[in-house]
Amino acid sequence: MKGPGRARRTALVAVTVAAVIALAAAVWFGVGWGRALLVDRAVADTRDAALSGAVQAAVNLNSVDAADVDRSIENMRSSITGDALRNDLEATEQDIRARVAETGTSMSAEPLFGTLTELNTDDDLGKALVVLAVRTSTPEYFVTNKVPVIVSLRKDDDVWKAETIEPLASVELESGPAPGAAPPEAPAPAPGGETAPEGEAGP
Repeated sequence: MKGPGRARRTALVAVTVAAVIALAAAVWFGVGWGRALLVDRAVADTRDAALSGAVQAAVNLNSVDAADVDRSIENMRSSITGDALRNDLEATEQDIRARVAETGTSMSAEPLFGTLTELNTDDDLGKALVVLAVRTSTPEYFVTNKVPVIVSLRKDDDVWKAETIEPLASVELESGPAPGAAPPEAPAPAPGGETAPEGEAGP
């Protein structure tokens, strides 16, 4: 028969072994949980930054303020990277300035929706779908279109910028005379004091 002392020692060893196993498990799962939390948080932060860069690029590349074209061009330039878009902006900058000067046209973009469709954290590349409400205004008229764009992204100096941007089919949301615009002139009356019917000239 085992003596009381030996039984107590055996029980103590069993409890000690169980405690060591429990402690090891707690450390293992705690480290695993902490690593997963940090990795997941880093990926989430990267996704947020990439999507924010895509939305900002889409807005900047679809906005031109007739009152401050220089600032609008600089905003575009700040949101792009790579030769393709830089060359496109350089080629069209004078046309943008000329059109604004001639017609007083402004464009303003408001993001309606955005989501990342691809993200490569190893190569710092991504792709996003951004849907904009783009309002084009002249002193007399405005039109607002829903414009979806596909933005290909590259991280450049810790900032996610557009490397290419591809507009998809747009849909008109609203249009009409610009607020404060003068109403169109009424048709001139026909001889005899009567207004000539639309599309019919007077004698």
